[in-house]
Amino acid sequence: MISHHNLSNFLKNKGFVLKGFFYSLSFIIVCFLYQSVSASELNWRKGDEDKLKDERLKSSMCKQTFKDIGKGLIDNNVSLISIYFNEDVYLNVIGSDKGYYSSSQAELIITDFFNFFRIYSFKYKRSHRKNNFAYATGVYKYNKGSGTVELGVTISLKYNNNKWYIYQLNIN
Repeated sequence: MISHHNLSNFLKNKGFVLKGFFYSLSFIIVCFLYQSVSASELNWRKGDEDKLKDERLKSSMCKQTFKDIGKGLIDNNVSLISIYFNEDVYLNVIGSDKGYYSSSQAELIITDFFNFFRIYSFKYKRSHRKNNFAYATGVYKYNKGSGTVELGVTISLKYNNNKWYIYQLNIN
């Protein structure tokens, strides 16, 4: 027979077991909810990581575009510049009329510029990029007589169809 004292201890132990069971169950539920929140947060973060990856690629492409254009200026190589011409490009180049030109007309204007203003050096001074636009400023030095003359250069880029294009090129 079970005494009152044994019954009381038995029920206390059962209570302890039931409390432990409920605590364990609660812990499992909290862990499950946390995992589902973490999984959705990971999916959200994955979307952000993809955006960041796209932005890094876009930024890298922008830098490469400026490097190529700078190399084209230094080497008097129109081809390195003209690959970044869109259908229309705005030019404001010393010795020519400013305005919008087709890519083939712009190539001829830049070629004439290189023939007349033989490079001494070119260096970028600053650049900035925001969203789908970027610009850089620099100094183009050319030989004149026994010295050099400086011209300011401003290059504006526009991002379109996964490529950076020269939107405006000013050399004055």
